[in-house]
Amino acid sequence: MENKTAKYFKYAIGEIILVVIGIVIALQINNANENRKTNNIKHNYYNQIVVDLNKEIENINSRIIFLDSCITTSERYFKYTETPNLETIQIFEELSKVELSFRYLAFNTNTIQTLESTGDVKLMPEKIRNSLIELKRIQEQTSRVAKGNYEIYLNAQQKALQLGYGRLSFKTPKAKGLEIKNNIPEIILTFEGGFFLKNFTDKAVKNALLEMLNEIKMIKELINQDIE
Repeated sequence: MENKTAKYFKYAIGEIILVVIGIVIALQINNANENRKTNNIKHNYYNQIVVDLNKEIENINSRIIFLDSCITTSERYFKYTETPNLETIQIFEELSKVELSFRYLAFNTNTIQTLESTGDVKLMPEKIRNSLIELKRIQEQTSRVAKGNYEIYLNAQQKALQLGYGRLSFKTPKAKGLEIKNNIPEIILTFEGGFFLKNFTDKAVKNALLEMLNEIKMIKELINQDIE
């Protein structure tokens, strides 16, 4: 009886060990499958992020070229107005050489927004996750501040047009009762107030865009490192 009991316990212990081993193997297989699924999802996001970032690089470089042109013409105008004893008509004519247009900022944040809304941002390693969030923060802050400043500048443009800037600059035929030339000093001062704000904003936006390029470069390097 003692021998039978001992054999029974050995058999039972063996069965328990086999069950435990089976459970451990099943858990490992399940974990491996889950990790594979997670990595597939993460790599799909990586591909989308890299595509978005490459497009963003093109967008930013194009904007920097435009901003450089705006800054150059504005600085040239400010330098010219330092010339002593200028007539108002001379200053007015110099206005036509300044780049008056501007561009509202727009960035592609679709992938990071998807990551945040789905909660999949947690799949990203901490450095990549924080860098993506920081890039989005810089983009939103720069867009918000620039939009406000450009709208003030746009109001200055509209006021100058109301004073007759369009008629004078395009040499529209004179109209009786419109003494537009008397408005030239106010037109100049109105534009200059707008130019100072626009030039300041253009420089600030350019610096922010350069910071974004550095942030994008770092994110792409981190992604490549994680993939490898």
